[in-house]
Order: sequence, then C-alpha cells, then structure tokens
Amino acid sequence: MRRLPALIGFVVGALALVIVARDAPAERDPVFSVVPVAWMPSAPPDDLSTESVSTWFCPGVPISLDDGIGGQILIANRGDDPVNARVQWLGTDDDDQSTTAVDGLDGTVISEGEAPVEQLVVEPRTIALLEAGLRREAAFVSAVVEVDGAAIVEQRIEHPDGNPVTPCADSTAATWFVAEGFTADGSTNEIVLTNPFDDVVIVDLAFATADGARVPAAYQGIPLAPRSVEVIDLGAPGAGAQEEELLAVRVEATRGELVLGRAQSFSGDRRGYAMTLGAPALRDQWWFADGEVADGIDTQYSIYNPTTSDVEVDVVLLGISDLGFVEPIRVPARRVVTFDPAEIDDLPPGRHAVVFSTRSEPSIVVERTVTRTVDGRPSTSVLLGAPPRFDGYVSNRWHLVSVPRESAPASLVLYNVDNIDGLVTVEAIGPEGPAAVPGLIDIELPAAAILTIDIGNLGEFAGRELTVTSTTRIFAERSLPSGSGRTAAWAIPAE
Repeated sequence: MRRLPALIGFVVGALALVIVARDAPAERDPVFSVVPVAWMPSAPPDDLSTESVSTWFCPGVPISLDDGIGGQILIANRGDDPVNARVQWLGTDDDDQSTTAVDGLDGTVISEGEAPVEQLVVEPRTIALLEAGLRREAAFVSAVVEVDGAAIVEQRIEHPDGNPVTPCADSTAATWFVAEGFTADGSTNEIVLTNPFDDVVIVDLAFATADGARVPAAYQGIPLAPRSVEVIDLGAPGAGAQEEELLAVRVEATRGELVLGRAQSFSGDRRGYAMTLGAPALRDQWWFADGEVADGIDTQYSIYNPTTSDVEVDVVLLGISDLGFVEPIRVPARRVVTFDPAEIDDLPPGRHAVVFSTRSEPSIVVERTVTRTVDGRPSTSVLLGAPPRFDGYVSNRWHLVSVPRESAPASLVLYNVDNIDGLVTVEAIGPEGPAAVPGLIDIELPAAAILTIDIGNLGEFAGRELTVTSTTRIFAERSLPSGSGRTAAWAIPAE
C-alpha cells in the first residue's frame, strides 16, 4: 500500500467532487416510486402529502413457525398525522389459502384470496409492527406496502442463526445484481424473486463463479406468476452452483419488473443467516462506512462486473491516519473478484471506510462479507455497498427504524464524506415529535473521519425511530446485535 500524505486533501476533495451537495430535494408524488435511476431505499420528504402514495417492496421473510423462523414488516410514521397503509401479502405457491385471513392491527379483516390485503392506520410518530407469519403461510412471504404519506418501511427476520434487517425497496427494476454468494460447506444461497404486479414477469439468470461466467439453460425464461414469490436455491442438487465459494448472479427480466432478495444460511467457516436486497443498477462508486481490521474479523469484498468489457476498480481506504491506496483491481468481463483489506501489509488495525470506484461507465456491484469469531463461534453478515444518488447527492440525515434495545457499542458507524469537521445529533421520534437524545447532541465528527455511536439502551427513547443529522454529508451504517454476532444494515437516507 502506498502512503502519500501530501495527496490526502486532494483525494478526499476529488472524491467529494463526484458527490455534489444539493440544497433542497424536489418533492415527488410517486406511484410505485418510479425514479430516473435506481438508488438505495430512501426516506420520502417529511412534508409529503397524505394524498401522495409511497410504495415499498419488502424482499421476503422466511416462515417456519415450528422452527422459530419468521419476521416482521415495520412501518414507521414520523409525521404529525395518521397515515393509511395497505399491505399486500405475497407468498410462494406452497401456502394454504384457506389459512390466510386474520385480523389486522386495527381490527380490519384482511381480504382473502391469492394475495391477501391488510388495511391499517399508522398513528403519528409510531412504528407499526406486522408479523408476516400470522398473515400468510408460505416458505417465504413478501409484502407490498402502500402508504399515504411519508412513512418508512423495512423488514426484520427472526431466525435461530441471526436476525438480519433490511430496508424495503422503494422501486422495482428489470435487472438485479448480487455480487456475493456462497454455497460451500452445505451453505444455502437462495434468490427470492417477487413479482408485485398483475402480469407475468419473465426472467433470465446468469452466474459468475471462480471458474468463469455461466448462463444455465435451465434458468432462462423463468415465468413469475402475478403477485407471487419464487425462490431459487442455487446450491440445491442439480441447481448448477453447488460448493461455490464465489457466486455472483445477474437476474434480468425480459418482460416486466420485479424485486430481488438474497437469503443465505451459512455453514462451515461461515455461520449465520443473512437476507439482503440485491442491487437494482450498476454503479461507478460503492461506499462502506464500517470496515475493520482486528483479530477474529475476516472481511471479503466481492466485486462483480457483469458487463462485456474488463474494468479497473480503484480502492481507497478512508478514515485512517493516511489514505490507503490499493493497486487498481482488474475485474474481467462477466466475472467476480475479491478484495481482503487484511492482506495490505501496513494497514493499521482498527476501523476504516472504503470506496470502490471505476472511471468507466457504471459497471460494477460490490458487497462486503464479514465473519466475526467470538469465543470460537463465527457469525457472518453481508452488506451491499451504498452508492451516491444518480445526481451525486449524499444525505446529511439518515433514519433508523430497527435499533437495538440493549447497549450495543458501535451499533451506528458514520463516515464524514466532507473534508470539513461536522457535528452529529441523534433525535428520537416520540409522542411530542423529534427530541434530541441526551448525550448524543452535537457530537464532533472530524473531516473525512469515522464516528461510532451506541444507539442501544436509550431508556425512554428505546423502540422509537431515530434520525441522525450531521452538518456535513455522511454515510450511516448500522451494526446490530444478531444472535451471537452482528448484522450490517444501512440506515435510510433522507432525500
């Protein structure tokens, strides 16, 4: 790794140039949240009218109540007025339709049929929690949530091997990408495809493994029935991707649009359960706030190039005493390669942020896998990187719906994108509106530096939606307790 202290200011400034600030985002009035280019799930403006509809697509919750496997959909209303919500519960075709009608939160009976619909009112400054397993019986249950107003929706899974959290998607897409996959040692890698629309969707799958690109004939022209969920276990016997330590996937709809989740149950050197959204678009930058080099932590970044041209990827490690420059990584066309920061000889132990970028057109997807071993027990978490928005915008305010109730050091990790010092304040949404959390007001966040915060054990503020606001632009990553380890999840940026 080369050390170039004289270039610290230049490089940080150059990176900042591609993440230009924006004074005031324009209001939108979305139906099915159509945006010019897919970003990451983001919070609608606070003043979004209750006459406007925001739609969220949850990637899927596994259901096996006898095994203690299930999960919730969380709808957070931070506004001053109640909002109406409609939740359509979609499932795999193994469910029993006669058991799907249950009472909703407010006593409203969910309509029966192929896609049960629940109507509810989410009161001001509260979080509605809906148990997916009580709404529909299926191996996987997905949800389409329409909200009249500025609510935020995410899903949380309860599993004996881990409790992953992920914001629900705020748009569908015709193409989805997964950079990280693992089917070795008996691990399962399931692609969860949700068609939330009334028409059939047709999809093709392509793989990239350590041996090269594959386009299996069995995974071409797969029909997804209207309002349905389809699960493809890539590591199942005969599925074509068994015992792979490196497995990237491209899913392309030749007809229609869909939502893609990826569920992984790890065995062997990796352990735990992970469920994340795929990437709905290729980008030229991917950021991670919470990198760490320490004993008992194994980190791998998977860089996937599904295009037809080779690309060079620049990697810069940030938030350390000197910028960490890594030799450009060549990623061949339709291949996936890995990067392990621990292999850099003079990288100091401790935390760092990372940005992956390419000077070519948007052409890559990057995911991070972290396995933490505590008392001989490994726990694995997977996270897709965060891109700037299509116009270069990075937010200075992020929302957190799922937060730990017990003390959890470094459960929130912030990286200051700007080359100036900032101040960070955490607020909780309570009965009287936003209230600053004592001890978490005007915390200093130095220029181009990392800040960690314990967002658990907040006393009277526990269980509420939190907002994190900085005077500078930031990336905000959650590191939440999950079984015996941690699960990584981005906070939700404000538009």
